[in-house]
Amino acid sequence: MKMYEKIKLFNKSYVYDQYTRIVKDFKDYEKITKIKMLDAIYDVYNDYNNIIDICTTRELKYLKMVLDNKLTISDLLENPKELKIEYLDEKYDWERENLYNKFLLDYDYYKESYIPEEILNKVKEAIEKVKWKEKKKMDDLNEILVSYCKTQGSALLNTVASFGSGITGIKEEVIWNHMLNNKLFNYYVFIVSKNIESLGNNIPVAIYQDYYEIEEELEYQRKLQGLAGDKKIDIRVYKRLFYNDFDIKNPKIKKFLVELKKLPFFWYSAIKPVKEFAMLNIDRKNLKEYIKNIPALKHEDLNNFFKIMDEAMDEMPSGALNGFTPNEAKQIKINKIKKEIKKEQNYIKQQNAHLSKEDAKLFYKIYFALLEFTNNRYKINPYVKIYNHKGINAFEIKDIVDEFWKNKEAIILEFCLINPFKFNKEEMKIASEFKKGFRDMFIIAKYDLEYTAFMNKDRIYMVKGLHDNIDNIISYKNLPYVTITSIIPFKNSLTYDGMLLGLGIKMGNNFEDMVEKEYDNLMKYYHI
Repeated sequence: MKMYEKIKLFNKSYVYDQYTRIVKDFKDYEKITKIKMLDAIYDVYNDYNNIIDICTTRELKYLKMVLDNKLTISDLLENPKELKIEYLDEKYDWERENLYNKFLLDYDYYKESYIPEEILNKVKEAIEKVKWKEKKKMDDLNEILVSYCKTQGSALLNTVASFGSGITGIKEEVIWNHMLNNKLFNYYVFIVSKNIESLGNNIPVAIYQDYYEIEEELEYQRKLQGLAGDKKIDIRVYKRLFYNDFDIKNPKIKKFLVELKKLPFFWYSAIKPVKEFAMLNIDRKNLKEYIKNIPALKHEDLNNFFKIMDEAMDEMPSGALNGFTPNEAKQIKINKIKKEIKKEQNYIKQQNAHLSKEDAKLFYKIYFALLEFTNNRYKINPYVKIYNHKGINAFEIKDIVDEFWKNKEAIILEFCLINPFKFNKEEMKIASEFKKGFRDMFIIAKYDLEYTAFMNKDRIYMVKGLHDNIDNIISYKNLPYVTITSIIPFKNSLTYDGMLLGLGIKMGNNFEDMVEKEYDNLMKYYHI
């Protein structure tokens, strides 16, 4: 049988949805007919490699079962009760539905599946040429990437690549190429370019196709509800999410689906709104009203069903919560409160955790002299004066600071030879010691009574503030705090350059535990 004979009966919006998933350079809805859309889809399938690419191993094996079937319509009519056709079993519902949607399969009046005549030979060629082991490896990757997008709703393509690389060990550039070109990935995930204020223009974003219409609302809800955290990844759950709307092994979700199917209506119509409300994690009152108002359910007592539905939806990942479930989000908030209480109890206000007034003044004299010399030497900003100036804006001299630390050895050597500011012997000795300092990213891990602990790679530097204790600058409530600064030896102590460049990074919910564990294991350095 031919698909062209049936396509006229299909809803145009349904055909267009599938057409835009399969055909890369698709036309606007108003500018194309259903026949032309089918032409474009089958033109893609004219290359049998694209049939392999857009199907999973399960779908290809199902197509093979259909091709291998020798039964005819006459057999069905003569022995309808005695015959049991394997590929018509309900356990293959997923394969059938997806192959129907891709126009690789259809069914006749008797519900027997068949491959449309227009592409029959190409499907045969695909089944003959498919390399099953390679295809399975491709499935493993798609299950992870697509399911990640499914739990997030939308995500930066760069984030998806990093996630996939972290799970599989495959290089990010390989995953990037896969996401841009693999037809199965692009069937489920739509890639768009967006202008994002904090990142720039034309940033590639992956949107799970089913959530394309609610993507703007999802972005809004993510800003309101978004959580930073490390989520434990179970590949088995991701596999189930790929092949199902939900994690069907979760007891609460499984119970919900059982009860949903018992209700006297076309239960599948409720799946789309349930998925969207779960993705957005918004008040479910409107969802419940929608279900209540279904004519077949108006006289049903739905109170117990709604309780079961709430328990199930609390177990569903939400893009608004950055992939966490509402139950996981509640636990994260509980743990956060516990940590804040513990932090409050363990905090000891710093005392004498900074240089003396005279030493702080001397430090700035020497450091600003070095920066002034750097600015003059490299002609960075002729309008900025640093030495012996007060109220200097840290952002105005950032380029000068970076240049100094990039070339500190040469600058300090030349400075000490010339002594441009006529420093005495003690001052020159301190200036020469600056070459032992370095600029890097640090984690302010903990406040000691007389020191601040700056964690960097495999060690901790115990640092003195300048004019003030650092806990008066960065609240203990914000620890651990990620910053860029410079650690500098000064007399018998370590200090910093007075500039703490906060990176505004949202760290995972396990970050604080990791820092605390590292703090207990690393050596503390009071000198360089």
